[in-house]
Amino acid sequence: MERELLTLIKGACQNQPVVFGDTTFSALDVNEAAVKKICETLGLPENASVRDIRAVEGLAFALIEEAVDEIVPAKIKDVLGQFAEVKTFARDEEVVFELNKLGKNRAKLVISKGSREGIYRAARLTSATFTLPTYVETASVFISLEELLAGKITLAEMFATIVEGFQEEIYKEIFEELASGTPAAGYARIGEAGGGKVVATKATLGDAIDVVMPYVKAYGQPTIIGSYQAISGLYNPVASTTTGGVVIQYPTREDNEDIRRIGHVTMYKGAQVIELPNYLIDNTNTKWFYDVNKVFLLATGVKPVKVAFKGDTLIQKNNNAVGGEKWEINRMLGVGLAMANNYAVIEVSDAAIDGLEDSEFIQN
Repeated sequence: MERELLTLIKGACQNQPVVFGDTTFSALDVNEAAVKKICETLGLPENASVRDIRAVEGLAFALIEEAVDEIVPAKIKDVLGQFAEVKTFARDEEVVFELNKLGKNRAKLVISKGSREGIYRAARLTSATFTLPTYVETASVFISLEELLAGKITLAEMFATIVEGFQEEIYKEIFEELASGTPAAGYARIGEAGGGKVVATKATLGDAIDVVMPYVKAYGQPTIIGSYQAISGLYNPVASTTTGGVVIQYPTREDNEDIRRIGHVTMYKGAQVIELPNYLIDNTNTKWFYDVNKVFLLATGVKPVKVAFKGDTLIQKNNNAVGGEKWEINRMLGVGLAMANNYAVIEVSDAAIDGLEDSEFIQN
């Protein structure tokens, strides 16, 4: 594909302005420019018939496949790159990740005592490889090429559906690997070496974080990630003694401002606090996409989860029996947990409410 066409399609898919040579396309104009360039490339006249369009729809979506191949892994990396290593492999390439300094402090080189001659010997750091199996993941969009070329549906709208489908599925796989997956390296999560787990309530979450935080800090700057339900009660405590000698802890002024603004604190004792986006996946408001009772402490730069994209994206048409038209976007990928000894999982026992009807504030 020529570079100008690929640049326009990528800009349209992401609803972003594009500068190509001396020409600048705004976010509003880039979809029209991309569609015009697609028609020009496929030899379609301005008033192409439905028959003309259907004759080249396979070629048209093949052009979009190439843009998707470049954008989707980058999007996943932007969202998940803080705690997941994302790599792209050729279809005939073995999916292998290098694991360096396995089970070691990420930044520490152990050096033996020097001899009188001043010769030092650096300890050998262990390294290994992690092979990840892949599978085919499919996202579907109900769209026709006529709608796309007519501007009824933009490339950005189509691409958003594709990315959201892949992103949510990969996000869920990463969450499940972090929460309960078996690490390939064989090391348990922080606090779980004896076969137990780290538990807390919303009221004692801060105390549990204080226990595992020093171990996570040994691998890098900690980040706290959890659902709104789990982290909404977390704050940096400030103690105050009343006239009766009772010690009361309350949030700092900065914490109160964070809670008022976004519903939870953004920092806890030097660690960034990030809310894990979640979704209701049924119409009865009873089932969440992820379990809400998990809080993760991960070290910045240490990426225990590995995500692999393999081969090229394939877009296939699938007509159903009642005349609908669905395009299925297929991509080979894999998600796995390589090591677990550098992060912690805290289970917050009272974070989850099975349903609104179980709340003490809802009367039937």
